[in-house]
Amino acid sequence: MTEITKITRRTFMATSAAAGGGIVFGLPFPKMGPKFAQAAFRDLTGGAEINAYVHVAADNTITFGCPATEMGQGSGTSLWMMFAEEFECKWDAVLDFPTGRPEYVQPLIGLQLTGGSTATPGFWGVLRKAGAQARHMMIQAAATRWGVDASQCSASDSMVTSGDKKATYGELAAAAAGQTPPEEPTLKTPAEWKIIGKPGFDRLDSLLKVTGACQYSSDISVPGMVHAAIRMVPFGGKILSYDTAAAKRVKGVRDVIVVGAEAPAIFLDNNVPAVIVTADSYWQAEKGAKAANVQFGQPKEFAELDSDKISSALHAGLAAEGSQARADGDYAAAVGSASDTLSATYEVPYMSHSPLETMNALADFRGDSLECWISTQDPGAGYIVAEMITGLPQDQIYIHQTYTGGGFGRRVEVEYLEYAIEASMAVKAPVKLTYSREEDMANHFHRPTYAAKMTAGIDSSGEVTAWQHHISGPGIWLSPMRSSRLKNLFAGSDFINGQIESGVDFHSAQGAKDIGYNFANIDVRYTQVDFPVPIVFLRGVGNTQNAFFIESFMDELADHIGQDPFELRQKLLANEPRMLATLELAAEKANWGGTLPKGHAQGIAFHNSFDSPWCDVVELSVRGGKRVNIHKITRAVDCGLVVNPDQFDAQVQAGVVWGLAHTFLTGHTVKAGELAQKNFDTYKLPRISQMAEYEVHAVPTKNDPTGIGEPVFHTMAPAITNAIFAATGKRIRSLPLNKHGMSLA
Repeated sequence: MTEITKITRRTFMATSAAAGGGIVFGLPFPKMGPKFAQAAFRDLTGGAEINAYVHVAADNTITFGCPATEMGQGSGTSLWMMFAEEFECKWDAVLDFPTGRPEYVQPLIGLQLTGGSTATPGFWGVLRKAGAQARHMMIQAAATRWGVDASQCSASDSMVTSGDKKATYGELAAAAAGQTPPEEPTLKTPAEWKIIGKPGFDRLDSLLKVTGACQYSSDISVPGMVHAAIRMVPFGGKILSYDTAAAKRVKGVRDVIVVGAEAPAIFLDNNVPAVIVTADSYWQAEKGAKAANVQFGQPKEFAELDSDKISSALHAGLAAEGSQARADGDYAAAVGSASDTLSATYEVPYMSHSPLETMNALADFRGDSLECWISTQDPGAGYIVAEMITGLPQDQIYIHQTYTGGGFGRRVEVEYLEYAIEASMAVKAPVKLTYSREEDMANHFHRPTYAAKMTAGIDSSGEVTAWQHHISGPGIWLSPMRSSRLKNLFAGSDFINGQIESGVDFHSAQGAKDIGYNFANIDVRYTQVDFPVPIVFLRGVGNTQNAFFIESFMDELADHIGQDPFELRQKLLANEPRMLATLELAAEKANWGGTLPKGHAQGIAFHNSFDSPWCDVVELSVRGGKRVNIHKITRAVDCGLVVNPDQFDAQVQAGVVWGLAHTFLTGHTVKAGELAQKNFDTYKLPRISQMAEYEVHAVPTKNDPTGIGEPVFHTMAPAITNAIFAATGKRIRSLPLNKHGMSLA
């Protein structure tokens, strides 16, 4: 077994049996899971594993086995709040990320994957139940020790007491691990909660991050490890030449590995050929890759592709009939008999995820086993591809999930792990592959580009009687540029077959076919128009573009029929109480329609995604027709019960930054077959001085948690562009705003 340097016991490398013979009691999810049963806490000596989510050491240190990726969004702390509430323990815990057991499968997805705002709602019942079971096992162990009935014992602050007797969880752990958990433990009522929904609890990872002790996969080292840099071909291309001798003349360079040059390896996502250079350090590997002077070639139609040609193809797609995603009433008859119609066309670009930590993975292939370290949203996929590449059974593979420096959907893909495994197999040593920022941004998966044509029919009384939303763009699931691994994983499923049969890509139409507004006649269509740019989910997926399309057109529609934008939305949401309450709360708190300072204007946008209705009201002014000063953003959401109020506010604040970036700055252009923006000098982000003042209001509710991470920025862009129209009379139908010469003050 490899000895890790620079890493703590939180890497789960020794089995629970070796640590003291603890028995695992977890909550199985039989729908999907690995072919083996791993002990969760593989690196902890002493103490015991009480269930798959918690280990208690003899000194009373508690380690929480978090089933979700912690990538800055705070899920590790929020999920611990749910478990700790029922476990009756001290707050402080060590946060870790075990993999490879069915208990860690996300119940709402069926894979061990973090995404889609599912972490909190998916584990809401699971972790409270597991915490209550663990508490019961501690109490039962104490009762047995003292020869009393369990009803005479109580637990609090990681200790069980009965009269004048007391024992810490650490003292009871070994005996508790042997107890049988109750099938249906009694859970606390909301009135009894001391943690859930309460502010003031420190994040479990804060100290590690502010002191630099937090371990990401990019921080991991193992003995004998070499570093690797990579050069991937531009989309649709192939390797023409490379200079191995020149690369090896760079000090420290060891090997030059070519993947998929002539016959692309079947396991690589989209069969992307690449040259990988290994060396004693990353900087030497990167210098070696530069010295290798890798030359690429592309088919003529790819090499000549640019943003103008892409835009033309998208608009041509809107002229096609398309495939129907939703049909309510009789749209054709309604629009044909309408007294008036309104149409508008919108467009959004390719977008990069650009997490702070670029893609990286460490793979150690030993012939009969494989051990990997990776920052990923999708460790379940890591097992799948590792087995496929090496031919090893999954019980000879272990994926170490680490802290993750941002994901945003990009790390659902694990092609960087595939490259690292292939390199380790080739050089017969552990390999840590790290993408440069340029490789990370320009040469792999992106949010697709889309265009949409919106049409409405209006009767003689000004009522909207017909609504059509036609989307044109690549299919996230159906495109040939989509990950072969994920498509193969779901091949033959009802999920994929339904999309193939209907011709409607699920995520391309997301947020459009499930629009909340009550129109009598609705027609939603999708035309698949593919380009060679590799694509994947971006945070919010289809809602990122469709919220902009819908809410921009809603504003145009209100202006066209002479109705207040808020009141039009209010009328169309009359049958949706949660959505209506969210809209009305935002308008009330923003004083919609009230007196504004001279030159100020408001814009409003609403969208429902991931079962969390969201509304933004933006107040801004525009100087010289170009310089946008955002004075205030008022936000309202119904995301169910807010488990962690502090993290809720942090997510909202981050959503403002994301919204500003996507509205004003971020978007890829394509030039001569490549993405033109390759680093943050050209793919710009907002500065701290440009951060807008905001306030957020959660709709009071007793409902279970839904989601916050994905919906948090969908309405920002249309609320801003609608406010710009209100201030200037200028209608903006494509993003980002910098292409229109507008900037954020």
